[in-house]
Amino acid sequence: MNNKLESVLCPTCHHNNHTLQFLREDGIGFYICKECNIEYASPRLKEEELLNLYNSDSWKNPSEYLNWSYEKWNKSRGLHYYLVAENLKLVKRFLEPGSRILDVGCDIGLTVKKLIEDHYHAEGIEISSIGSKIAKEKTKITVHNLEIKDFKSNKLFDGVLLLDVLEHLYDPLNTLKSCAKKLRKGGYIFIHVPQHKGLSVRFKKILHKIGIKKSYKHFGFPAHIYNFDKKSLRLILNKSNFKIEHFESWPNQVTNGKVNWLNFLPVWLIKKLSLSDYIICVAKRK
Repeated sequence: MNNKLESVLCPTCHHNNHTLQFLREDGIGFYICKECNIEYASPRLKEEELLNLYNSDSWKNPSEYLNWSYEKWNKSRGLHYYLVAENLKLVKRFLEPGSRILDVGCDIGLTVKKLIEDHYHAEGIEISSIGSKIAKEKTKITVHNLEIKDFKSNKLFDGVLLLDVLEHLYDPLNTLKSCAKKLRKGGYIFIHVPQHKGLSVRFKKILHKIGIKKSYKHFGFPAHIYNFDKKSLRLILNKSNFKIEHFESWPNQVTNGKVNWLNFLPVWLIKKLSLSDYIICVAKRK
């Protein structure tokens, strides 16, 4: 396994000025950059190994989709239905129907499909050959099986989605710069990433520091190699030609469709103050 790993620095500033959060017994360290506030794993998988991970059956098993259809998923409100609904609501707050939208890391294309049904011109990019095949054949959307840096279009987009993607990427700064080039001036990027200042994450870190927990599994390594907060997102987006417009977060009750009159107030506060373990960021291309 060691020959598949490499030591790295902060992806935003490339400096070695960091604080160690936790060192696993296998030598994987989790650090927070003192300048950028991004949390990152080092050593981590080399780029080729990361790409192999996302094209494996363990990442997306095609056998699970043999009898799957978008129509069945939509009718039964299947896995991620309410998360996709929140994605749609978020886009609608900033972009009108008819806008051109590119979903980078679209997985099997559920958000793209919903956007199309609501009269947006949407298409996806998916690096996983398995995910893109399902998106094309089962969800029936336009999907490109490549990296954003290799994507060509004769028109600029009004919006780019990076939902549950940035934490997986080998070079998030260059990916954001590539996204900016695909957007018109004043266009929006929508980002959903894990947050190291989430209430649950903070509690789990305390448990690790006092020795009750030892694995640091909440980080999501090896698939997750970064963890963000408001400061780290501001800095990396500013370097990518974006200006932050909005932050919020969606607790599990929102993404699982479990909001009710009993939990409405705490859910609203967590959402408004961005306190959950994932954070939403909307930024405008300068």
